[in-house]
Amino acid sequence: MTNDQNGDDPLDAAIARFDAALERVEKMTAKLRSRADAARSANEEMGAYDADRARLAEDLDDARAREAALVEAAEEASAALDGAIRDLRAAATTVEAADASGDGH
Repeated sequence: MTNDQNGDDPLDAAIARFDAALERVEKMTAKLRSRADAARSANEEMGAYDADRARLAEDLDDARAREAALVEAAEEASAALDGAIRDLRAAATTVEAADASGDGH
């Protein structure tokens, strides 16, 4: 019997091993490509999160600046109202004093 009859041809065996190894390499390459694509996608997503975070931080700074301006305006309005109330009380006191003295105006 020869090697061909037994199916033990060394060249056929080497080709079969090579084919099996090549198939494993192709599967591993596909897995690595998939992982690389996932990593690229995650990296892009993180970039989008970073951009959102930067935009939100800017919006927060703007909101804080508006809040400070509103607080300042409220304090000015409160001071103006306090002054107007003092003026009205003084005017009322003057009118009451005039009425009490019998001026009658």
